[in-house]
Amino acid sequence: MKTTKTLIMALVATCGCLMAQAGEYQPKFLCGVVKADSWTTGNNMEGIYELDLASGGLSKLTEGSDVYQAPLGGAVYEDGIMKGVHFKTMWDDFEQTETYVLYHVQYDMNTWERVKLYALSTIERNYISSCGLAHDPVTGKNYGIFYNFNMSWQVVNRKLAEIDFSTNTPTRTIIGTASIPMAAIAFSDQGVLYGVGEDGWLYAISTANPGAIGEIEVFPLGDMGIDNISTNPSTMTYDKRTGKFYWAVVLNDQKSYLYEINPTIGSVAATQLMQLPDNSWLVNLEVMEQSEQTLTGDVNCDGEVTATDITCLYNYLLNGDETYIATSDVDGDGDITTVDITVIYSILLGE
Repeated sequence: MKTTKTLIMALVATCGCLMAQAGEYQPKFLCGVVKADSWTTGNNMEGIYELDLASGGLSKLTEGSDVYQAPLGGAVYEDGIMKGVHFKTMWDDFEQTETYVLYHVQYDMNTWERVKLYALSTIERNYISSCGLAHDPVTGKNYGIFYNFNMSWQVVNRKLAEIDFSTNTPTRTIIGTASIPMAAIAFSDQGVLYGVGEDGWLYAISTANPGAIGEIEVFPLGDMGIDNISTNPSTMTYDKRTGKFYWAVVLNDQKSYLYEINPTIGSVAATQLMQLPDNSWLVNLEVMEQSEQTLTGDVNCDGEVTATDITCLYNYLLNGDETYIATSDVDGDGDITTVDITVIYSILLGE
């Protein structure tokens, strides 16, 4: 759990060394698709897809249609397994109203075969995330802002909670009440939880328990200038290679878009990158790992060797920042030392 002071320090660290966008690098995303304009009742193609930013293409990674593969209640990708909660609507003859059936689902990310489908009882109805789930890469914990329903399926409030998928019935540990509705949430690689508010602002969200007050702390970082966010599914993820967030959202015109979010304090902005193919509705967005040949000395993998690579190496040596640890051993001797900085200086000098 982070205190206010440590959260602010982490915010500064997150924004202090954002990597330059690569000249050739464009992220690819893993996501679930739950709706598209061309789909019909008999031709729903829910499932796992790859979104390629460079080509603008959205391609299905699995055969057929599997609604459980795109969990509407939110999912995380952890240790090669997609873990989440899916809900389906059904008519309750006794209550004469629509109700929900909830399932804890898990899929092997190598084969996309289902490894768990466990029905949750109606008592456990408060497992539906209002803005997707988020995995903290620092602590390994999973979080969501969940709807809290009464017995008539009316939303009473929203609460930030940690969720553990290690048992059939996931354990949900309430942290505090969230007064600002979030459209999507995601962690940075520094372990800072960010949220896009339904008001179009970007927020930092404290995961510390507020105690008797009961309401979690949120810190407004800037207005992104988008005020027509719908209540339809929305999802966000962080790319450690660019230091940017990417956000897929359905606006009030029922068209869906992908935005790039700059989280830098004082320069917060959302840039529209594309209208999503077939106005697809995305959930559980995640940046896919891409194995690429990197230049010697290109610590931050932006496609060129610059003084920024030296800065990132210094951040590791002075502060223990392991963001670039995989590419920081420039001389290949098995250790990350000041010698690696000297090698980069030599490259920059043309030696």
